[in-house]
Amino acid sequence: MKRIRTSFVASAYVQQLRSAPLSAPTVHLKEAAQRLSDHFMDRAKTEPPLYEDIMRAGLGEPLAVQRMKMRIAALVHDCAIVVDEATLYEHGDVTECLFANICGAGPIEDIRQQPDVEEVQVIGKHIFVVQGGVSKRHARTFDCIEDVRIVQDRLSLCGKKPISERQPVVHSYLWNRSRLVMTREPYSDVPSIHIRNFIVKDCSLDALVSLGTIDDQMAQLLRLLVLHHASIVIGGGTNTGKTTMLFALASEIPEHERIRTLETDFEIALRERLRGARNILALRESTEAQLTMERAFVPMLLMSPEWIVVGEVKGAEAAQLIQGALRGHDVLGTMHTKYRQALLSDIVDMMKMDGRAHDEAMCRRRIARAIDIVVFVRRVLVDGVWRRVVTEISEVYVNEADEPCIAPLVVWDHARACWNWTGATLSASLREHVSARGAQAAAYRELGVWS
Repeated sequence: MKRIRTSFVASAYVQQLRSAPLSAPTVHLKEAAQRLSDHFMDRAKTEPPLYEDIMRAGLGEPLAVQRMKMRIAALVHDCAIVVDEATLYEHGDVTECLFANICGAGPIEDIRQQPDVEEVQVIGKHIFVVQGGVSKRHARTFDCIEDVRIVQDRLSLCGKKPISERQPVVHSYLWNRSRLVMTREPYSDVPSIHIRNFIVKDCSLDALVSLGTIDDQMAQLLRLLVLHHASIVIGGGTNTGKTTMLFALASEIPEHERIRTLETDFEIALRERLRGARNILALRESTEAQLTMERAFVPMLLMSPEWIVVGEVKGAEAAQLIQGALRGHDVLGTMHTKYRQALLSDIVDMMKMDGRAHDEAMCRRRIARAIDIVVFVRRVLVDGVWRRVVTEISEVYVNEADEPCIAPLVVWDHARACWNWTGATLSASLREHVSARGAQAAAYRELGVWS
């Protein structure tokens, strides 16, 4: 590699131009990236700030990315490196493509950053892109399996979670909170990379109406239920829009009310995204501090929150969520549960993950007393187009015989592609609960859910 210019001397620069060949030979993108990478890593051994920038840029920290791209551009110029344009990624310049292969995720670096990409999955050499919940294979591929392993090694080094045959699964996060899961042999038959972008749009209930996820009446019902402190769980499968619905409901919480959020990682970001001078604190599990989601619930309850917002309930923390709701904290959360008939059993299964003995019948009654409303979200095929739709809003309650019940208030008619209001009304216990929070019967009666 040519000697790097550290100062500028005009006479020497003119002499260099005169002695330089008329055209420099072109090199393949991978070769140029390897040469520059070797140079940077060699310098990084004695330059801690450079090493730190390389690590942070690999995870996507914006300032580190900018600094590394400036270094790459300067080095390309100073070394007169000419990259063969035929080896560049489409829509990418030399600096962008070199950065992707020196610090970033190689052929998927620019793909993962596209605003409408929900997930990028690399299976062997092939790249799959998930948009609108639909997976499609990208025209671009990795050149070989070894290149996939190289990107895995680079991302695992930046995330300080090495991947190997002894540790064939890595779960980490990028700087923008995208979830990173990588596997390799012997766990998977071929190396894989999964980057999930949590696209939580600053979406209101009115915006969801315009998208066809709910209608005006449903929006008004959900708005009233949040205003009057009903505990709500959003159920659905992967990529159905549960987190977007969660944000839309959280945005209806009055500005003066105290909110505490709990997640595996800071994804919802209500404190940064909700308007107003709000009292919001974001909490998350910490494996380093041995704070699992379940254990992280305990100190949170001591902070006297009016609202507990849980990004996703998926394990033993379900028992703490139910207990917190029964003790007077109102809850908003999501969980992977698809059907009304499976809701109670799914939550019981999660509660049992704490290893304690649980009486199932008692658990079901506790759940029905703790959760007021369940909203199911699905991807539905309407006129040949996939659409995210709230397929059901139901009340969960315990009847006079002390039996847990789930009563649908609104259901989606798949045959007619529209919503039907069932005529069911809120239970006496929920009417009493919302009335204590200032609900007026007339507003609910207009929607047909107040007897």
